[in-house]
Amino acid sequence: MIVAAFATEKGMREAAAEMRHGDCGFVETYMAMEPWEAEVGVKGGSVLPAVMLGGGIVGGLGGFLMQAYATTVSYPQNIGGRPDLSWPSYVPATFELAVLGAVVAGMAGFLLLAGMPRLYEPADEADCMRGAMLGSYVLVVRPADSAEARRVLARHAPIGIKEVAE
Repeated sequence: MIVAAFATEKGMREAAAEMRHGDCGFVETYMAMEPWEAEVGVKGGSVLPAVMLGGGIVGGLGGFLMQAYATTVSYPQNIGGRPDLSWPSYVPATFELAVLGAVVAGMAGFLLLAGMPRLYEPADEADCMRGAMLGSYVLVVRPADSAEARRVLARHAPIGIKEVAE
């Protein structure tokens, strides 16, 4: 793994673009502010809303079916002449379980998509990673060819380049 620090965001962006187009491997950027895509308005697609929708549907459907089973099959009661499947009384609990299912699916999906919990990242061992929190721009590359990646990074005038064992 190679960690390179840059003085400007432009230099880091150009190096990252060349690394991605050159197919040099996995590329990550670290900086103390929002990435430049946020300013331009470029939005990346996420599967998290679909995961939350699925969790909400599963939670709501599961809650409704659980109540229907309990009142019609498991423990039917004749109260005031109502039918066994009196669905209007199921609505509040069904809604609550749908919200619970969506929230739990959203939290689990976010943690999985973010690669968490990750307790250790080898890139944090590099001294230039501390600079990412202080205002410098850091590029982390996991290249197939280390020598080629170093040549590409050197063309963009990094402050420092360090190779870290994974």
